[in-house]
Amino acid sequence: MFTPGDYVVYSIEGVCRVEEAGRLNVPGLERGRDYYRLTPYYRGGVIYTPVGGKASIRPVMTKTDVQALLPELPGLPELTDVPTDIKQQSGFYREILAAHDCRKLLQLCKTIYNKQKQLAARRRTVSATELRSWKTAEEMLHQEFAFVLGKQPSEIKAYLEDAFAS
Repeated sequence: MFTPGDYVVYSIEGVCRVEEAGRLNVPGLERGRDYYRLTPYYRGGVIYTPVGGKASIRPVMTKTDVQALLPELPGLPELTDVPTDIKQQSGFYREILAAHDCRKLLQLCKTIYNKQKQLAARRRTVSATELRSWKTAEEMLHQEFAFVLGKQPSEIKAYLEDAFAS
């Protein structure tokens, strides 16, 4: 169980600070169940989520974790199991986004980026679902990496492009 003051990554919301944990006396929450009260780091608002609920919640990566991941980026394989059916594809991308596994998010970005490059040569573009998933994955990665590295999210795109190119 996370404790107040911990920073976590919560589903697609991204980096959040745990403000409270335990049985919270808040109207609308199930009595007798433990909850987290989270404050998103890059947005306003408050999130209440059950401890052990379905939504993905994990500790924020450490600087060491990020630095260990960077050398892997140039050789990171693209996703090979992307469904061709648009409805299945949407669910596939949604699962990756909800799990917030940085390696999978980077693979998603690389896969759709390379597909976009191939299609651009024929004056075409990726689907709206792919574009939305790609942008969401980028935002999630930029926020977490920025938090960990003490940078602004806007600085992370160039940082990752350099890491992919090396």
